[in-house]
Amino acid sequence: MEEADGGTIFLDEIGDMSRSLQAKLLRFLENGTFSRVGGNEELRVNVRLIAATNRNIVEAIQQNEFREDLFHRLNVMQLTPPGLRARGNDIILLAEHFLRHFSTSMGRNLRGLSPAAKQKLLSHHWPGNVRELRNAIERAVILEPTQEIQSQSLPDFRLEAQLRKGDLPVINGTQTLDELLSGYEKELIQQALQQNNDSLTRTAEQLKITRHALRYRMQRLSIHGGSDVGDEAPPSQADKPVE
Repeated sequence: MEEADGGTIFLDEIGDMSRSLQAKLLRFLENGTFSRVGGNEELRVNVRLIAATNRNIVEAIQQNEFREDLFHRLNVMQLTPPGLRARGNDIILLAEHFLRHFSTSMGRNLRGLSPAAKQKLLSHHWPGNVRELRNAIERAVILEPTQEIQSQSLPDFRLEAQLRKGDLPVINGTQTLDELLSGYEKELIQQALQQNNDSLTRTAEQLKITRHALRYRMQRLSIHGGSDVGDEAPPSQADKPVE
């Protein structure tokens, strides 16, 4: 806190903080003062505090593992950024950033990502978010024998797909029912595409809908990827499924 005076301090995984440390943090947040370990002098600082957690904080409070008064003190402004899978073309921007980074550090001269590689990145669910993407690009830079990243140099993502949770979307009060349903529909279609190696025909058969309906839903939900030789043009208005 002393080193962060006049700036910002970020506390990651605050849901795992011990109860004793929670009490100290709460006292600091109340008046902005603290004492060094072993010291008697009361110090005052002016910091902006940002805290993050992957835990269900309400469950932690109910289980008496996190102080409710500290939660309310921290919860001045709540930020819930979307997962990487919901960021669309940001995935490609980040992948290209990591590609430049690892190409430089490894002394490789790689031009970019092939169209097939981009499609594979966009169709993955990314349960590990940006860290998983970073590792995937690092692996590709190591393995790629050409001057452009090919889809074969990326992971097949079968192991990563097993990390996905089959639970329903978490209701946190920030999304409407339509938004929750759209998010769940998007996850189901992405999972089916991944299981069928991006085949639109096999994915549509698995989901018991027409290929036209699948393409329309993918377009509506901003789902990238999917291919089949001989695909027709995007569905017309008459092909759109009745909601």
